[in-house]
Amino acid sequence: MAIQRDEAFVLKRVPLRETSLLLTLFTRGAGKIRGLVKGVRKEKNSLAARFEPFTHLSITYYEKLKSDTHLISDSTVLNSYSFLRSRLDLFAYASYLMELVDALFGVHDSYPDVFDLISDSYRFLQDGTPSHVVRVFEIKVLEKAGLLPILTQCALCGKSDLEKAFFSPKQGGIICKVCDSRESGTIRISSGTIKSLLYFMRTTLEQAVKLQLGIQTQKELERIAHLFFQYRLEHPLRSFHFLSEIRPVLR
Repeated sequence: MAIQRDEAFVLKRVPLRETSLLLTLFTRGAGKIRGLVKGVRKEKNSLAARFEPFTHLSITYYEKLKSDTHLISDSTVLNSYSFLRSRLDLFAYASYLMELVDALFGVHDSYPDVFDLISDSYRFLQDGTPSHVVRVFEIKVLEKAGLLPILTQCALCGKSDLEKAFFSPKQGGIICKVCDSRESGTIRISSGTIKSLLYFMRTTLEQAVKLQLGIQTQKELERIAHLFFQYRLEHPLRSFHFLSEIRPVLR
């Protein structure tokens, strides 16, 4: 077993047996990994608190070459991001970001840019408009995963000057009116929404979250994200459903 040291964000934690935790972590160097922490749930042991969701850690672990689950031997909290667990809305949005990362990336796929994207998004969740930060995060993380939707031309015929555009989850982008007549499961998408998505792609996260979005654009962006991930991912995102349920409380 090789000893590895890395930074990590806690994506998920699951109690295992009486005293242990099974963690899903996203590390800077190795991408997503699974780690076992033994003995942290014993009575009067406060170590389990450091493995709360969203926490930024420095970890040391024994890498098992014949297993996807490694043994974590030491950890230090670099930033607890406790504010994300103190408000229902921030907890819901941060949970959605973490579940999305978990769903999009395989074990040991190294994406240092995604690690930095998580860190920056946490900061903007606190300082900005959380729902807006999430919409930008979605397009940024899709770019890192190589799943960016086609937004500059019809995904089927290649036509670029679209008087009317429709979003097709199946085709992975926008399609023209003619092609839409032969498709199902599409939704009308406005030029303003397309421009917003392109702006998110071409600018930094800090610039993108400052863009003012109209109500129609916000609704279209959310609907597009829901349809796209519903079609592309292996299973529905529970956190997206949770966000939908608590939305009336957040207003």
